[in-house]
Amino acid sequence: MNLNATIIGQAISFILFVWFCMKYVWPPIILAIETRQKEIEESLINSKKAKDELGIIQKKIEQNILESKKQASNILHEANKQKVLILDEARTNALLESKKIILNAQSEIDVNIMNARENLYKEIVDLSILIASKIIKKNISKNDNIHFLDDLVVSLKKVKNNVCNRYYF
Repeated sequence: MNLNATIIGQAISFILFVWFCMKYVWPPIILAIETRQKEIEESLINSKKAKDELGIIQKKIEQNILESKKQASNILHEANKQKVLILDEARTNALLESKKIILNAQSEIDVNIMNARENLYKEIVDLSILIASKIIKKNISKNDNIHFLDDLVVSLKKVKNNVCNRYYF
C-alpha cells in the first residue's frame, strides 16, 4: 500500500474533524441526550406514580360505590319498614273504625227493634181489649155482667200500662 500525501492529509483532516466534533459538537448532543433520558425517566416515574394513584383512586371509588349501595339498600329497607308500619296502622285504624260503625249500627238496630216491639205490644193490647169488649158485648147482656166487663177492661188497661212501662225503663 502506498501512503501518499492525500491519505495523510485525509487522515489529518479526519482526526481534526473528530477532535472538533468531540470538542464542540459532541458535548451538546450528549447533553441533549442525557437531558432527554432524564425527562423520559421522570416521565416514566410520573406515569408509574399516576398509575398507582389511579389504582388507589379506583379502589376508593369502588369502596364509595359499595358504601353507596349499602346506604341505598338500608334506605330502601327502612322505607319498606315504614311502609309496613303505615299499612298496619291504617289497617288497625280501619278495623277500629269499622267496629265503631258496626256497634253504632247494632245499637240503632236494637233501638229500632225495641221501638217496634213496644208498638207491637201496644197494638196487641189495644186489639185484645177491642176484641174482648166486642165479644163480651155480643155474648153478655148489658144488665147481667156490667160489673164483670168493667173489671175486665180495668185489668186489660193495667196489663197495657205494665207492658208500656216495661219498655220505657
